[in-house]
Amino acid sequence: MQIFISWSGERSRQIGEAFRHWLPDVIQSVRPYFTPDDITKGQRWAAEIADKLQNSQFGLFCITSENLTAPWLLFEAGAVSKDTKTGKVFPLLFGVESAQLSGPLLQFQATPYSREEVFKFLGAVNTETSLPLSDIQLERAFDRCWQELDEKVQAVLSSDAREATRKPRNIEEMIEETLGIVRTLSSNQVGHSEDDSLNHWIVCLQSTIDYTADTLRVSEGAEQFAVLDLLRRTQTYAKLVFNLVTPKLKSSRVGTSYTVQANKVLAQLEKRIEKLESTLDDEIPF
Repeated sequence: MQIFISWSGERSRQIGEAFRHWLPDVIQSVRPYFTPDDITKGQRWAAEIADKLQNSQFGLFCITSENLTAPWLLFEAGAVSKDTKTGKVFPLLFGVESAQLSGPLLQFQATPYSREEVFKFLGAVNTETSLPLSDIQLERAFDRCWQELDEKVQAVLSSDAREATRKPRNIEEMIEETLGIVRTLSSNQVGHSEDDSLNHWIVCLQSTIDYTADTLRVSEGAEQFAVLDLLRRTQTYAKLVFNLVTPKLKSSRVGTSYTVQANKVLAQLEKRIEKLESTLDDEIPF
């Protein structure tokens, strides 16, 4: 039984690592897959990781305030859930509420971290193993090991209260991360059918819409012309993604909604660029 542990951000990484070592102590037959190295998601997406995503029966997603809209985490959720019969996504919330979720994560039933919810997750995993533990065996193993996990998680959550506040992400980093998803989807690294990939394209489009909107918010009130260059590059990237993805969502019932959102944010972006360009023209001396 393979479990893919997904994380994004330092606190999420530490929590994921705690689960990685703890899960086999409770159910010996599970094989957690976790990439602990502090490297970019693009580097993590080697063929081995693509294979792990394709063959994971469960995905445990460590959601914190820092990664609510992290593109790669959302994309990995889509990859694990590609087969609704065998792919099960379990988002656990650490210091955030389910009402704070948006975009693709809303389709999954996220629950706050607690003893009860972790036990439910293990119960679901145990049921799918080839040699499941009896209910009594599972409960005894869980009771024996729970305190060790909870102490590690609580230590991470309380280590620095300032980490609970979401920090604005670098817009260029977010654009590159989103484009990395596009390149992955466009390649043959992950073999899936057109139907399977729909979830992935939705993740990609929603992420790009969100980050384009973030760029606009950051630029409000700023008349520096470095911002104008950033907006122009954001416009180029956004058009690239929208033109690539929207045709693939025509058959989806949510396709029209995403197209409307994409067109709206592009129109706002164009208006902002025109305003800055006009200001620049007015300030050029003759």
